[in-house]
Amino acid sequence: MLPICRAAHSEDEAERIVAEAIDAVLSTVDLTTVLERTGKLLRRHFGTTRVTINRCCAAQPGEAEVVLVDDPRHASPELGTRFVLAGSASGQAIATRRPFVADPIASHTPALREAALVGAYGYGSLASFPLIFEGEVLGTLDIAHMPDEGLLACCMRTAEQVSHLVAIALHNSVMVDEVRRLNRLLEGENTQLRHELRLARGERRYIAESPSMRVVLARLRLASSSSATVLIRGETGTGKEGLARLLHDESARRLAPYVVVNVGAIPETLIESELFGHEKGAFTGAIQRQAGCFEQADGGTIFLDEIGDAPLAVQVKLLRVLQEREFVRVGGSEVRRVDVRVVAATNRDLERMVESGAFRADLYYRLNIFPLLLPPLRERPEDLLPLARYFVARQAAMMHHQPPVVADGVLDLLRAYDWPGNVRELQNYLEHHMILSGGAALVLSEPPGVVAAERGARPGARVPSGVARPLNSIPRFDDGVRELLGRALRATSGKIYGEDGAAARLGLKPTTLQGKLKKYGITA
Repeated sequence: MLPICRAAHSEDEAERIVAEAIDAVLSTVDLTTVLERTGKLLRRHFGTTRVTINRCCAAQPGEAEVVLVDDPRHASPELGTRFVLAGSASGQAIATRRPFVADPIASHTPALREAALVGAYGYGSLASFPLIFEGEVLGTLDIAHMPDEGLLACCMRTAEQVSHLVAIALHNSVMVDEVRRLNRLLEGENTQLRHELRLARGERRYIAESPSMRVVLARLRLASSSSATVLIRGETGTGKEGLARLLHDESARRLAPYVVVNVGAIPETLIESELFGHEKGAFTGAIQRQAGCFEQADGGTIFLDEIGDAPLAVQVKLLRVLQEREFVRVGGSEVRRVDVRVVAATNRDLERMVESGAFRADLYYRLNIFPLLLPPLRERPEDLLPLARYFVARQAAMMHHQPPVVADGVLDLLRAYDWPGNVRELQNYLEHHMILSGGAALVLSEPPGVVAAERGARPGARVPSGVARPLNSIPRFDDGVRELLGRALRATSGKIYGEDGAAARLGLKPTTLQGKLKKYGITA
């Protein structure tokens, strides 16, 4: 029978102890704070008491680590000290998963590992409570008493209840440490991904070695420090989308969304929904609410390609977004605000469109805050060879072989052509011949102008002087269709939709015309 304890507790006092322990556990996730509060709580209610808490070492099974020592006279051993569980009171409690009591400790045979230390500090009894959470033993709560006090049954029950709370604290600590570890791992992975993304973007670097392009990049860097709207002008194929991407990457919004919208490729009936989103039931087929491109780009950049093809009704809403940074979804009434940097691009003569009433003057001035004009490839010959080498190396990497040798004669042939399709035509031409060559050297089986015309990439493109078509190049039905489509596009400056668009002139539906353009490989 256990001797009577001087620190006897009533049931009410025992409940207060447990309530205080609960408060200690729930008040913070910091393990050190929880353990210190619990140790002081037990010592305050149990009299002259030494409280230690030990945590099992996951890396070293069979060992435990001291994580708390609350003793008014002896604060040893140091926190973090490890000891072998075998032959200790903690080891007994963990092995049996039940409280282990040595009272008096001196009479316990065989001697416990803690006996000498606890006895030297003047304590006569020791109880070790296993800390168990969801079936897993996490450590022990050890309480040592003075020789003349012993351990009263109510103290045992109260201490056992407190041990359950300490187990929760230890478990929470493990979970917090795991969350922090995963966060560090995730941050490391994010850092690596951002690094790889920068490298990937570097592989798609913007080639600009000519004086005229260096001026463009200098102006771009000026614009990147602000969120001002930028309008990129230039012929088809000069690299307007790549320049817009570079502007986003150079800005403070580089880690935010970058959304591309080809305004000219969206049917007029759907463009408003695509840009601003719609509510469920707003129109036939709107079976659920959908966010538009402006919402998707919130905090980042939206690139509006072919802005000259925007219908007048949509131009009104675009103007409101540019002025107020707000819009309303199709079929909705709630005004939504966004923080978006707008970059627009076009190859059309917006000034003439403003004069004819096809483009709103107020929208034009809002878009033209900071214009960037991309010169055509024929006006920047210094970029031709760097671009050619880049496209050849990239295509070789995609084909999983070494870049071929580019002979001087090949470069001379490239220089002799004025590239009316600009950078896009150069890219398509080189990729075409990379596939045909398949060897250690790049072989150009046909001059640039011939390939462009026969593939339909640029109907009616000029063939350089001195370069003749092959004798077996007999006109075919498909060639006539390509020429007709090309003339219609040139006459409408590439516009497909609307009363003055190419589809209306040809007596076709816009979607039908788009299908034919795709079939014949023609870019509007």
